[in-house]
Amino acid sequence: MERLIEGTPGEEAAVWVQDRGGGPLRLRGHIMIEDLDGVLTSISSRSGANGPLNPVTQYMLARAANHLADRLIDDAPPSRDGRDSVPRILSSSLGHQPFVETVLEMSQHQMLRRWPLATDWYNDVINYVMRPARFDPKYDRLLANAIKASTGTLGEFVRTFAYEAFTYADSAKVIRVAEALQALWPDYPPVRNAMGQYRAHVMGRYVPLYRAAMHAYGLTARPGSDLKHLGWAFNALHARETLEHLAGQNTTYTTTDGQDWSLTGWTIMVLIAGAGMTEEGERLDAVDLMNRLPVRPLALPDGP
Repeated sequence: MERLIEGTPGEEAAVWVQDRGGGPLRLRGHIMIEDLDGVLTSISSRSGANGPLNPVTQYMLARAANHLADRLIDDAPPSRDGRDSVPRILSSSLGHQPFVETVLEMSQHQMLRRWPLATDWYNDVINYVMRPARFDPKYDRLLANAIKASTGTLGEFVRTFAYEAFTYADSAKVIRVAEALQALWPDYPPVRNAMGQYRAHVMGRYVPLYRAAMHAYGLTARPGSDLKHLGWAFNALHARETLEHLAGQNTTYTTTDGQDWSLTGWTIMVLIAGAGMTEEGERLDAVDLMNRLPVRPLALPDGP
């Protein structure tokens, strides 16, 4: 047995470690070595037996990641009888009666009259955090601004729409919790159901608006393309930009003519160029589309 000081990225290495309390080295398993030199910014040693390429170093990190997953992602496993259990984080943070008495400083009767069961309380908190309206502006304002923008170029319309439609109506803190719930427990029934409601809401509200805008600018989907699929892509772009925005990343794209776009707005233009064409069958690139003027007034769909 020979302890490896530094492994080679892409090659498997044995992990030999002495147990707590002493004794001989014991084989803990094997690990595929990765190049973590630029990843581990706070490790005390940059090389050698305690550095990023050491098998024990990488073993410790891999075990820590799995341990964290056990505490978070697997926090809501099915119970022995097959029913879905409540994540421990929810029960410890939002305990049915402790929350209303300690945090809200109300009588427990206020809670029990509304949610007699703790599971019902947790479900509705998740429903509230993940409600579709968390991303919604006032819809009337969106439509009014869409009408104004639709008299100019398609680029102006998309930039306005991307800004208005994706302006947060809720606090960034609540938005962050909603994103975390989806990432941690996507298969937890209340989260799964809320995600389904949100998707149906987005498709039902915005796809008709996309269709009306395409018609106003004399555009149509290419054969094999579907505005519902584009709508899903627009929403996926927004969700990603939301995460990057919350992480303090730069989400601005500047075109060659000096115009600043949100990453969502500009990528929508690229998607339209790839999946759309004029009513005459002409295919336009993103720059041509950006400068395209309407061929008819925007006819808005009825109601939200």
